[in-house]
Amino acid sequence: MTRKMTVMLIEDDQDLREATCETLTTAGFSVHAFGHAQAALDTLNTIAPDVILCDMRLPGMSGLDFLDVMHQQAPDIPFVLITGHGDVGSALRAMRAGAHDFLEKPCQPELVIDILRRAVTMRRLSQENAKLRDRLASTIAPEDRLLGKSSVMEDLRRRVAALGGLQVDLMIAGETGTGKELVARVLHAISARRKGPFVAVNCGALNPADIDRELFGDASVMGRVARAAGGTLYLDELEAMPEALQVRLLRVVDAREISPLGMPPQKLDLRILGSVKGDPTQLVAQGKLRSDLFHRFNAGALRLPPLRQRAGDAEMLLEHFVAEAAERHDLPVPDISTVLRRQAGWYAWPGNVREVRTVAERLVIGLDIALEGATEERVVVTEGLDAAMEGFESRLLQAALLQVGGRKNDAASLLGIPRKRLYLRLRHHGLG
Repeated sequence: MTRKMTVMLIEDDQDLREATCETLTTAGFSVHAFGHAQAALDTLNTIAPDVILCDMRLPGMSGLDFLDVMHQQAPDIPFVLITGHGDVGSALRAMRAGAHDFLEKPCQPELVIDILRRAVTMRRLSQENAKLRDRLASTIAPEDRLLGKSSVMEDLRRRVAALGGLQVDLMIAGETGTGKELVARVLHAISARRKGPFVAVNCGALNPADIDRELFGDASVMGRVARAAGGTLYLDELEAMPEALQVRLLRVVDAREISPLGMPPQKLDLRILGSVKGDPTQLVAQGKLRSDLFHRFNAGALRLPPLRQRAGDAEMLLEHFVAEAAERHDLPVPDISTVLRRQAGWYAWPGNVREVRTVAERLVIGLDIALEGATEERVVVTEGLDAAMEGFESRLLQAALLQVGGRKNDAASLLGIPRKRLYLRLRHHGLG
């Protein structure tokens, strides 16, 4: 029998708490409800919730404070905030701090249930992916995870193997989707620090108002840099970091020292890997990356080739990701047609390896695949304009949801439309 999804509900309004409990229980959830955050925190280890549904305004510890604590103690549990109309700005800040989603009062029961189910499903998929990665890690040498038979990939594997064991900070440069974080993880896995933590930070996704506290911490919160002590700190999109923080990062690189807000300096033992999108020398010339910071990393720079320069690799990667997606979804491995194989070899792959993974996912779950520009085939009209537009909109909505992992807020942002309009269009196409 499938285990019920467990919800931890924190709501100080007793009537609303009881009503929400009844709604979720009727929908098949197992619910543990609390009137304040500290009571929920005290029982975290015994309940082991699949998802947390928490009001923003609570007595004592607020919903945002509770999110910060959960981000440290159980970062893999999805956290959904319930906000009043005037708290939307704070909710958006919470999203940047790691919240899965937020709901505005009054919440429609169907929407609450949908968001919680999707959050739990995504978490379970993430856990299954982690188990798959662990199985692969136990049988495959770390550097062999850098797939590709082209000469440029063979050269990259050799350089990664040579640099992995060295105690030097490295900068990894490459276009979006070329696998910069994978290379960073491989460097960590073959280093003497492999038993320590690997902490990845997307500098471009940090909230400018909280970025200092997020990275360096304060008296109440440990920053991400400190969490990497004994292991590897990976800073993605360094060029997106404000110049003032690039200056502070120089001290971390030079002295292995941080200064949390309101606290004395702290010495750290860690390795730092950074990455940038594109050519770092051009980013320096454009003023997006400080030259002194670039040269601190330049003891060993790795430049990742785009997929269009990796002859023969696209077809091999497509086969690999199709098999991987089929196992993840427990679906049969589909045939890759001769036409699609040829197109994969001709196509420029602007999204690089990440785009191949997306195409493989679509192929496995039965969605349409179109590699724009891969062929010069003429368009054959087989249906009317209205039907064609309906079909295109349905595929576009599915593609947006797939690209952002099913998160409707992110899909609405990606498509540039209000969330309410997205829900209406999804319902129209039977995708709600």
